[in-house]
Amino acid sequence: MNVSRLLLGVFGIVVAGVFFFDASQYPRAAAQMPVIYAVAVALLSLAMVASELRLRRRATATRGSGAGAGSGTGVTGAGAGVTRAGATGVNTVAEGSSEATPEPRRWAAVAVIFLLAVGYVAVMTTLGYVLATALFMALALAILRTVKWTFALIAGAVLIAMICLVFVQFLGLPIPLLPSFL
Repeated sequence: MNVSRLLLGVFGIVVAGVFFFDASQYPRAAAQMPVIYAVAVALLSLAMVASELRLRRRATATRGSGAGAGSGTGVTGAGAGVTRAGATGVNTVAEGSSEATPEPRRWAAVAVIFLLAVGYVAVMTTLGYVLATALFMALALAILRTVKWTFALIAGAVLIAMICLVFVQFLGLPIPLLPSFL
């Protein structure tokens, strides 16, 4: 069982609940899209939690029934010597262990990005949506280093433009696009 995926699923359910509740305060037309997203995120997060719990139950049942049989490692099937491709490379899970321990650097990156997200929400009204989002995305991608900068710039510009188009133009939500000091 991957505890990180389990926690991410629970976190997704909580975030979806917050968005669902928050969207109930919007005008009816403006609430439709956030409610759809909140329900979709909640369902996907619930599926992630259920999948991880099912894997845990399966691993417990396999350990209980296969402990005395086989080669004595306690790992059966595809669980022995599995390699996983991650953002930082390929991690090899040794025989007999159920999961590789994440690198301390990755935990630090997660913590820093979480703090960036909190700061992003805090400064959005001051810096405006466009600048705050561009800074947040640039800093998060610089920390993760998972995509090339050309892709990040193009994808970031498209994402910011689409969000502005949907939420400001079509739904008419009062999102501060530009910094308040301009």
